[in-house]
Amino acid sequence: MARISLRSRAWHGDTDVELAVPDAWSVDVLPPADAPELGEEELVRALREPTAGPPLEEAARGKGTALIVVDDLGRPTPAHRIVPHLLRTLAEAGVPEGGISFLVATGSHRPLTDEEKERKLGAEVCRRYPVHCHDAFGPDLRELGRLPSGMPVIVNGRVVDAGLVIGVSCVLPHTMTGFSGGCKILLPGCAGILSIAELHSFEAKRPRGGTEPATRGPDAREVIEAFAGRAGLDFSVNVVVNSRRQIAAASAGEPAAAHAAAVERARRIYRTGIPEELRREADLVIANAYPLDADPVQVSKSQWPRRVFPKARLVLHDAACDGIAYHGWSEFQKASVLNMLCGAISQARTDGCCPGLVGALLGLAPLRDLGHRRLRREAQRTDVSYRAYEEVRGTIRRNTAAKRVMARRGPLVLCSEGFPEWKRRIQFPKAGLYRSWDALAADLPADNLRVAVLPCAPLQIPG
Repeated sequence: MARISLRSRAWHGDTDVELAVPDAWSVDVLPPADAPELGEEELVRALREPTAGPPLEEAARGKGTALIVVDDLGRPTPAHRIVPHLLRTLAEAGVPEGGISFLVATGSHRPLTDEEKERKLGAEVCRRYPVHCHDAFGPDLRELGRLPSGMPVIVNGRVVDAGLVIGVSCVLPHTMTGFSGGCKILLPGCAGILSIAELHSFEAKRPRGGTEPATRGPDAREVIEAFAGRAGLDFSVNVVVNSRRQIAAASAGEPAAAHAAAVERARRIYRTGIPEELRREADLVIANAYPLDADPVQVSKSQWPRRVFPKARLVLHDAACDGIAYHGWSEFQKASVLNMLCGAISQARTDGCCPGLVGALLGLAPLRDLGHRRLRREAQRTDVSYRAYEEVRGTIRRNTAAKRVMARRGPLVLCSEGFPEWKRRIQFPKAGLYRSWDALAADLPADNLRVAVLPCAPLQIPG
């Protein structure tokens, strides 16, 4: 038997696994261009010499408080490597240690446990500084008016009250903003559920890996940057990880410029050559979900190969280590058909997704205002918080009409130790779920398969 080596279990050991495959299979492993891990000296230089704007030490001088915002375990950012350097710089600038705190930008995800905070930031940092988790449904939110696009700026109060706000995030291909990272640390990272709902419902999307703005008005990336400007993001650290979840590149400084610089590096590191013949003739694609295989809800980030390999059967290899599968925005959208329809407008407004006239009509201010009022009412009366999830109440695990309409019914196989069966029934009702590779392989043909393997699918950009 031949063997395919894959990386697995991000944040839960980061181990290598081997998949035994029949010798008769013709297997093409398609890694990204990749890059080595950034050395400590190179990382310090990237943090100390900003892409644009003043250095962090200058921006921090005279500030009595600083808030460092980091993403959660749904993202692969090794914040524990970056944070000590930021703390050192803040100390040099005279920011008192007692004025420094951390906020985990969970967006509408669940809060981190104390042990998970230590994984993200390091035990020493968690011992010395307060570390809070954002709650998109909680009481500590401030409303700062609406942007010209109509987006309500509702953000965590700790962001508003801080003298200096620093964001630390990872740049990954993303189906709404082209790439994640940068100002996304505040929207959706630290935003209220109404702002999160409006972002996903009304703003035109950039395609995964895209860098050009949508042509019909401000798109999601531009709205996110305007939101962060209003909310007060002062300094942004953006990292690009390699196929082993190590920092391969970093840029810092003024949020939009630092993010743009990181995107350019990400496009080169994540680029993956896929022969045209293989695109046409592959029978099976194994998409490995590392390094986004900690949180089961991130499984969507590995499904892009459907478009590239139209004839192939797709296998998602996803450890789904924490097994919890909670995502507040997704549940809010699927709580009713009307919420679901609002959530479809951004897709319709995106270039190439529908006739231009339809997109223009859906972007009109009166319709936006009508949808805003609808979503505001829903945000006030629909409880899809993590508390509701833990208590197994409301719409969290119920297969509502909206869930049934939005369920993925294409040919898909999940190979996952931790993906919940109830989530599979709701999200992928016709998909197979296998708990081990050996069990799955036993049901696959032993002969004459043309197989393509994407070893870190969420990162990879076909080129």
